Amino acid sequence: MSYPKCQAASLAVVATFFCLVSQSWTQSSAQDTVAVAPSYAIVSIKPDKSGLQRQGLKLGPSELSVTNETLQMMIRDAFQIELDQIHGGPDWLNTDRYDVQAKVDKSALEKLKNLGQEQGDLEQRRMLQALLADRFKLAVHRDTRAVQGYDLVVAENGPKLQQSLPGDAEAQGRVIQVANGHITGREVPIATLASILSEQLSHTVVDKTGLTNHYDVTLEWPTSGDGPPGSSLIESSRIAILAAVQDELGLKLEPREAPMEILVIDHVEKPLEASSL
Repeated sequence: MSYPKCQAASLAVVATFFCLVSQSWTQSSAQDTVAVAPSYAIVSIKPDKSGLQRQGLKLGPSELSVTNETLQMMIRDAFQIELDQIHGGPDWLNTDRYDVQAKVDKSALEKLKNLGQEQGDLEQRRMLQALLADRFKLAVHRDTRAVQGYDLVVAENGPKLQQSLPGDAEAQGRVIQVANGHITGREVPIATLASILSEQLSHTVVDKTGLTNHYDVTLEWPTSGDGPPGSSLIESSRIAILAAVQDELGLKLEPREAPMEILVIDHVEKPLEASSL
């Protein structure tokens, strides 16, 4: 799977895959099965005990590397959905953190390399789904429910975005950094920005700006918790992000509730502390 070059910052780090434009995951159930996908030949799963704020997931044709991620995050990656589309499951789904290393054997790697990028990406997601089913005994089904989210649109006075100069991506690589109260990026598609905002708000953000260029983005918002009387820290942060997006980027996050396909956790178990195939 080919990813843009990314650099992560401390706190609320967005994993490497968030540099991708989010793709629709509303495929048939057969597409999410792993009947034809190669499987990982070597797998190690251990609880993360580093205490570091660094986290992320790298999914490539030869190996999978997960650092300090919850199972909920891994499910999000495997099915290419947002966190608010994952329903059910025990509390530890979003608290216990794991380090995972997995490698593809030589014959499977050759098969993956012979696939086109789109099909290769799909096969790698299937492999991750299979790993979760095998090691975490993950069983899921699909449903449709009304889900609160946001539409990202252009604000009344127009966008305040700086378009990236031609050749920036080739010369320097796409870089996105996300920290507590801060997002910066170079050569950022708006759909990628929407995906990052989804992570920050814990609600799906859909790009409806119609903007097709890539932009250099700087977005900052206060994290002190100052907000309306009686508001929680989470609510204060949400209000701050909405205001910053409009004031600094000339975009607007419009709340909406719409039917959305979700993933329901039917069964899941904690893995053994360390295991390998």
